Amino acid sequence: MTDQAHQTAHALFGLIPPAVAPDFLKDYGLVMTPRQAQALTTMLLSLTTYWITCAIRVSIPEPVCSGMHQIIQERIREKWGSRFGLVHVPMERILPVMEQQHHTWERLVRQGREPIAVLHEAAGSLVAEGMMASPDEQKILAVLLDLVPIEEIGTHVTALEHSLRPII
Repeated sequence: MTDQAHQTAHALFGLIPPAVAPDFLKDYGLVMTPRQAQALTTMLLSLTTYWITCAIRVSIPEPVCSGMHQIIQERIREKWGSRFGLVHVPMERILPVMEQQHHTWERLVRQGREPIAVLHEAAGSLVAEGMMASPDEQKILAVLLDLVPIEEIGTHVTALEHSLRPII
């Protein structure tokens, strides 16, 4: 893997939002318990890793894609408690949930749905799971729109993609 691919993987990891504090959410008109904020943090982690995975899978050739994915997963494991505040949440319990969410979102994308549909599905699932109140769904969607860095992910991956093209 090239140095730039390695650096891009670390930069992509850096785009994953850290733990969301309940006080931060007051700016969106949301009053959440620490447990609800943790559920939102987990959803942000899942959404951001989904978009990162999509971007590198589509744009970056193997084995570079796999190497980048591995670096990002290792960084998530390293920072599970400190960056994401998930100290008391076993990673082994969350990863299968994230994988299922990724499959659900992938189906939406294959149906030709826009990224907003994926974010809407994520906000709706937090409500459906009882983690958030139904009247707050639009506020949650606003948080997801603001914090999931879809464009920034695309910018980093596009720059790497251009650097990997052979010079003609």
